Amino acid sequence: MSFLPYVFIPITLLACWRLLSTRYNRLRHIPGPWLASCSNLWKLATISRGDMHTECVANHDRYGPIVRIGPHHVSVASPESFYTVHASTKAFAKSDIYEVGAPTYRGKRLENLFSIRDVNHHATLRKNLGSLYTKGAVRSLEPLVDSCVDLFIHRLRDLCKHGPATVDMSLWLHLYAYDSLAEVNVSQKLGFLQKGDDVGGMIGAANRIFYMVGLLTQAPFLHALFKILRTAVPAEKVEPLIEYTFNIVEQRLSSPTADDDMLNKMLKLHEAQPQKVTIHELTSAIFINLMAGHDVLAVTLRAMWYFLAQNPPVLQKLRNELQAAAAERSTSVQGLTAQDLSSLPYLGAVILETFRMHPTTGTILERRVPAEGATLEGHFLPGGTTVGVNAWVLHRNRQIFGQDTDIYRPERWLEASAERKTEMNRNLFTFGAGPRTCIGQNIAMIQIYKVVAGFFDKFDVKLANPNRPWKVTGSWVTKQIDMDMIVTPRGL
Repeated sequence: MSFLPYVFIPITLLACWRLLSTRYNRLRHIPGPWLASCSNLWKLATISRGDMHTECVANHDRYGPIVRIGPHHVSVASPESFYTVHASTKAFAKSDIYEVGAPTYRGKRLENLFSIRDVNHHATLRKNLGSLYTKGAVRSLEPLVDSCVDLFIHRLRDLCKHGPATVDMSLWLHLYAYDSLAEVNVSQKLGFLQKGDDVGGMIGAANRIFYMVGLLTQAPFLHALFKILRTAVPAEKVEPLIEYTFNIVEQRLSSPTADDDMLNKMLKLHEAQPQKVTIHELTSAIFINLMAGHDVLAVTLRAMWYFLAQNPPVLQKLRNELQAAAAERSTSVQGLTAQDLSSLPYLGAVILETFRMHPTTGTILERRVPAEGATLEGHFLPGGTTVGVNAWVLHRNRQIFGQDTDIYRPERWLEASAERKTEMNRNLFTFGAGPRTCIGQNIAMIQIYKVVAGFFDKFDVKLANPNRPWKVTGSWVTKQIDMDMIVTPRGL
């Protein structure tokens, strides 16, 4: 007589009981995909396909402003929930997945403003570093950005020296983003633009990290596996930037320079007030600036190039505005400062509409419901529930942004009343929100202003394959590929 039925039947019953108890836990009243209510398989499958950004939009269209996307995981969409969870001074604390942003090297974790979950620790470090990231403080970094814009334009001219050329703009904009961030932070271009390709496998390493983070943080057992894998493989083998960052800080300490970059700004702060920022803290800050910044900047720039190539009238209006501003100031378009560019209404509308149409993250930015629980969208969420807003959903809210939210139309930002525009800006999730707003946004804006003005003054672009859309992978970041463009120097 076989004992298999005696083993198989209890296991089957146990599995069924587990699935049902999960489905009908304290979130049972929240609508969403059936599979998501009883396991994390829905999230894993969606992330692995790269569809999380579009699936979240579809689910909220179907189920409403609150959707259950995992056994203990809820996505909310209204401006009121956005304010409560992310944007208020009492915003919910980050979930544990953010610890992935603090790898261990030389026996210490590289805790930084992205990875720190403790609210008080985060507030203190942000306050101590904040003076270095104000609009006034980062203005001195503009010449460093200019040198990268000049090199970017020079290299594209090389590619087009025999006439219009088909260029992988997905790659070249990433090369600019990486070299520009390195120049701003440590006064060193890493060779991406000069080589025209990945250097030292740094972009490839970041791609693997973002993919693994997006996938392995979708279920507790996978997150635990991720922690084990991190202890098994030296951090510098996975992320070459770690060793590079430590080396450059040590070099600067032993051989100081007069460079006006972020590293020297932090070192001066440390020398003046050692209690405000330690050497380890500033090393961690430089690492996360380089690690997290290049991908999201590249995502935004790709989106801007793609939408402008798709919309020639928008590009022409932008170009007319840039040329008029240069004539008014008796300079060239490349001679316009970031401050000049920030005052141009149509350029501002183009950038804001790009932020709205293509957020840089595809998942919800996870927060943890406080221990006492919270009521959102009329539903009580018990303490410890993972909750958050997906920027792709929020940015397509028709009550905030208009009925045509699927259309790239910068004019919406110019036509809106002052009150409506304030509401639209309040619900842009591009740089985070509330206490967790990205501290580097003023640097990013300089990098965007200068490369947009410099490039589109010198080149025309059109999609090499207008009938084939780009490919977007919606995971931790919404990276785009298949973005070949025909680049033509203006005047040819």
